[in-house]
Amino acid sequence: MLDKIKKINIIKRIRKTIWYSRTRQYFPKSKPKYMDDRDQLIDAEIVRIEWPASVKKPVFGIVQDYDVYPKWTKYRRFLENNSFDYGIYHIHRHDWIDLSNQFDIIIGIPSNTLYDLQEIRSKYEILETFREKICYPSSVHARLFEDKCLEAYIAKVANIPFAKTYVLTDKDDALQLIAQLKYPFVSKIVPSSASIGVELVLNFTQARQIVNEVFSQHGKKTHMIYHQQKNLVYFQEFIPNDGYDIRIIVVGNKVFGYYRNVLEGDFRASGMRKWEKRELPVEAMKIALKVNSVIESPVLAVDFLHDHEGKYTIIEYSPFYQMDSPEELHVNGIPGVYIFNQDGSYHFEIGKYWVAELALRELLQNNYLPKLYNKGNNIL
Repeated sequence: MLDKIKKINIIKRIRKTIWYSRTRQYFPKSKPKYMDDRDQLIDAEIVRIEWPASVKKPVFGIVQDYDVYPKWTKYRRFLENNSFDYGIYHIHRHDWIDLSNQFDIIIGIPSNTLYDLQEIRSKYEILETFREKICYPSSVHARLFEDKCLEAYIAKVANIPFAKTYVLTDKDDALQLIAQLKYPFVSKIVPSSASIGVELVLNFTQARQIVNEVFSQHGKKTHMIYHQQKNLVYFQEFIPNDGYDIRIIVVGNKVFGYYRNVLEGDFRASGMRKWEKRELPVEAMKIALKVNSVIESPVLAVDFLHDHEGKYTIIEYSPFYQMDSPEELHVNGIPGVYIFNQDGSYHFEIGKYWVAELALRELLQNNYLPKLYNKGNNIL
């Protein structure tokens, strides 16, 4: 019954409001726990890796995540299918540095909450810098995850076709800018996901109110009762579009993806769970591949809008995303993957894949093994 209520459009919109998110946190909630869905996993292709006979296999430390659709169980499936040793890495413990000594590669991230991200970003940087561990996500990609400002900065310097975005950290500068901007535009909270904290700014009065709150003594309230939006405004151009966004998922030369439709009377698609799986546009796929040639992540999710003039523009991208199905792409109702060649040609291959497993193989093939060969160590 509750699941049916959550699917009602007006309820979906209410659940994306800051008011709902903050109010919900004052009521009793179950303690976060690690989900184990191994007995419920949908059948998918077994992802294999050909391991060089002369190279000692690394030992993996798995950081469990609290996601309803956990990634750590897919990592374990890949490791077991390829005969890698592993253990659960309790990164929250006081002796996390000593515990890391038993592992060569650390994989996983507990959640996308601000406090978990802050913890992982600093600890992974220590493990990489002072313990020479390979971490997934790397400390660089962990900083990028859920940081819309960093996305915008990288897009600017790397000439990525990103929606025009303004990250403002000076009140006078912000007030001068909003007097010149074209309305409406979009305001976003950093960090946030699934459309929470995303609002359409219709006029100068509304924009000025946001700026004044953000740069006030206490900052602007967010969906997190323990965090205020302080001295940072994120404004992004509003792009009239075809009523959906497109998520393109890149893993090496493999591409998955789907369409996310907006609710009637709304402009947001992320987090609304209105998916449509069909053939993806070639232009958007090639752009996403080029973006990951800059980001160099084992997996990258790139969100596009298609405007009325036929242009594809990126509004967000992330080295992590929620993976709840081994059918992230359908073509003519058939699950599979697009595989691109170096000359830009591509073909569709039938199959069901857990993207988390493909990403782990990508990490080993294009990060771990090359580093070993360059160093000339850990070779039997």
